[in-house]
Amino acid sequence: MIAPTEIKNKIKPWLLQAKEYDFTDIKEGIRLHLNESPFRPPEVVIEKASRAMLNCNRYQNPELLERFRELVAEYNKVDKDMVYASPGADGSLRSIFYNFLSPSSTIVINNPSYSMYKVYSSTVGLKLKEIQLKPIGEWWVEDNEALVNASREAEITVIDNPNNPTGSPVLTKDIVKEIAETTKGLVLVDEAYFEFYGKSVIDLISDYPNLMVVRTLSKAFSMASFRVGYTIADKEIVKALMKSSTPFDIALPSLVAGITAMENRGYVKGIVEEIKRNRETMLLGLRRLGLKVYNSVTNFLLVDSDKDIWNELWRHGIAIRKLGEHYRISIGTREEVEMLLNVLGDFLEDSNTK
Repeated sequence: MIAPTEIKNKIKPWLLQAKEYDFTDIKEGIRLHLNESPFRPPEVVIEKASRAMLNCNRYQNPELLERFRELVAEYNKVDKDMVYASPGADGSLRSIFYNFLSPSSTIVINNPSYSMYKVYSSTVGLKLKEIQLKPIGEWWVEDNEALVNASREAEITVIDNPNNPTGSPVLTKDIVKEIAETTKGLVLVDEAYFEFYGKSVIDLISDYPNLMVVRTLSKAFSMASFRVGYTIADKEIVKALMKSSTPFDIALPSLVAGITAMENRGYVKGIVEEIKRNRETMLLGLRRLGLKVYNSVTNFLLVDSDKDIWNELWRHGIAIRKLGEHYRISIGTREEVEMLLNVLGDFLEDSNTK
């Protein structure tokens, strides 16, 4: 017997049209394409996560989740009831998109911005409004008036600050206040690169309950594959998000790693300082090679080039991200930065002599 139902008729039309997250990965070589940390977290983080696996046949005790929330609250100087823990920052984004938005809801984002905003918008069937960032000198700049106006009737406004992929800070607290005061919907500020930037709008949440901040441990905390993130929001928003989640959503080793990292978070400062030094080396080196490189307050740089530097680097086992006419390059170790500069130096010199 063959089932009489055409399966495509059971899938929402916008989901059929949606495009998944896509990138080209590299199995061996230098990974400068996913904005990962080139440094491992402290051994204690890895050891405790490994030991936790001895109990992998059991669900973790909910007290572990509460401990993680307590530590995040302490780190951000908020009440624990304002913390929603999730499998990576993407887990927070999914929960917010899927719980608070409906098909045909309007979302406002920047262009360019983190690619998953468009992915989740397409899977929910949202109406997308994009505000174009503009390069001015060595930074990318927000069109504040256009952003505020577009946000008025939006169900949600989602802005990554600092912005990915430009590396520029694009919001001020005054603009966030104006959006939160004038929009009919929610405001989500993605602060994935907070530890590199050092500025946040979390302190505004007490006055603006429609404001949310999403963070991750994937970047400065060096825990990309552990997939641990969180949202800081009004208690009612957190309570609503937790209704569609369980204490087991973050895998046991990841949760233990997140707790241990938060308990030993002093290591993050050293990683951030090292990446900033390497960023400066890469920035100056790329500019000496004649490339257009934008300033950044993150762990990556955005580069313009009319040469195919993606293929040349890939040929040498170095992965970077090609985004239309731009190239986004994550900051690696000092040795990785020097290798990239050497490869590009030889390539560009050879290209210019032909």
